Amino acid sequence: MLNVLNKKYPFIVDLKKNIRLIIAISLGIFLFLLFFQPFQIQNPDFNNRLIILATFGAITLVLLSIFRIIIPSLFSKVFSEEQWNLKKEILIDFLFLAFNTVAFSFFAKYVGRIPITFHVVIIILIITLCAIAAIIIVTEFHSLKQQVENLSESSDISEPDDGKEIEEDVEIEFESENKSEYFHLFLQQIMLIKSANNYIEVIYKQGDRISKRLIRNTLKTTEELFSKYPSMIRCHRSFIINKNYIQHVSKGADGLKLTLFDYPQEIHVSRQYVLKVKEALKS
Repeated sequence: MLNVLNKKYPFIVDLKKNIRLIIAISLGIFLFLLFFQPFQIQNPDFNNRLIILATFGAITLVLLSIFRIIIPSLFSKVFSEEQWNLKKEILIDFLFLAFNTVAFSFFAKYVGRIPITFHVVIIILIITLCAIAAIIIVTEFHSLKQQVENLSESSDISEPDDGKEIEEDVEIEFESENKSEYFHLFLQQIMLIKSANNYIEVIYKQGDRISKRLIRNTLKTTEELFSKYPSMIRCHRSFIINKNYIQHVSKGADGLKLTLFDYPQEIHVSRQYVLKVKEALKS
C-alpha cells in the first residue's frame, strides 16, 4: 500500500496551463449553478442572485489558485516533478475538498441565505469532487500527451552500444570553493557527479573498483568546468553524467531513465534536460 502511495504522480507546473484550467473549472461551476439552480437562494433580485452564484465560482478560483499555483510556487522543491507522488496528490486534493466545502457552506448560509440541509451539503460535495475530477483528468491527459511527445522525439535515438568512444586522456582538476582542497582525475575515469548539499560527489572508476570523492563545490560550477567536454552532460539538477558510461536508455511514465555500467542506481532525466541528453546521445 505504501509503495502505491509513494508512486510518482504527474503535476502540472506550467503556470499558463494551471491558470486556464482553474478559470475553466470556476466558470463551469458558475454555469452549472446558473442553469440547474440546485440552491434555493432567498433573494428576489435576479442580479443579486447572479452575483451570489458567481461568487461560488470565485471561491473555487481563489482556493484552486492557492493550492495549485501559490503554494507550489512557494515550495517548488516539494511540488517538483521529481518529488511529487500519489500520496501528496491525495493530500492536496483532500485539503481542497475540505476548504472548498466549508467555504461554500458558510457563504451559502450567511450570504446566500440558503438553509444548510443534508441535501445541500451533498450537492456542495459533488460540485467540489467534480472540480477535483476535472483536475485529475486534465493532469492525466497532459501526462499522456507529454509521454507521446517524448516517445516520438526519442524514436530517432539509438541506444548506445558497448563500444564507447573515449576522449583523449584529459586530466581534470577538482578544486574546492575556498581553494583549500583539490584532486585530479582523468576524464575517462569519471562516471558521474552528483550534488550533495554544499558538496559534489564525484563517482569514478579506479581499475575495476568504483570510488567516490566529496569536495565542497556546486554542480553549476562543475558544469562550467566540463562545458568543453561533450561526453559530460547535465541530465538532472542533481546529476552530471559521462555519456560513455551509459549502458541503456529506457522510457518510463515519468520520462527518460539512464542505466550506467557498474552503477546500481537509475538516473532520471529531468524534462528540461531531455533534448540536451538526446542530442548528446545522437552524437
